[in-house]
Amino acid sequence: MAVSDASVGDDRRGRKRRWADIAVPVLVELVVSVPTLLIEETWHGRPMIDQRSALWVVPACVVAAAFLAGGAIAGYRRGSAGAAWRATLAASLAVAALLVADLIRRFWLAHETLPGGVARLWYVGAAAALVLSAAGSQIGRLLGLRAGHR
Repeated sequence: MAVSDASVGDDRRGRKRRWADIAVPVLVELVVSVPTLLIEETWHGRPMIDQRSALWVVPACVVAAAFLAGGAIAGYRRGSAGAAWRATLAASLAVAALLVADLIRRFWLAHETLPGGVARLWYVGAAAALVLSAAGSQIGRLLGLRAGHR
């Protein structure tokens, strides 16, 4: 049985759309998170969290909002039960990229070790990013349904 050219074209468009459903939220999460975390790490020569003020909460909230927004974009673009899965996958990819970048910065550029407190913060941050992204996907899904997107 031969496959028609139209069905092959539809499959390619569908594959591209599936990748875009994941790539766009990852891009949003990284474009917001990377500069925010760079500022946090270099604030007055050392990380904000190591200083006496609670100013580190501001970049933490900005990064949290980035993952919530990334999830909302995934939910809006997908508009189905697969929204949470795609948002979580996107958040996982962004978190992995952020962790690899911090490991490279920490070990090869700054020649630092990884304190146990930092590792615990990574675990909490990664879990929070996944939860926020999944929650955002449901918000985006509802907004998409209200707008008649799907």
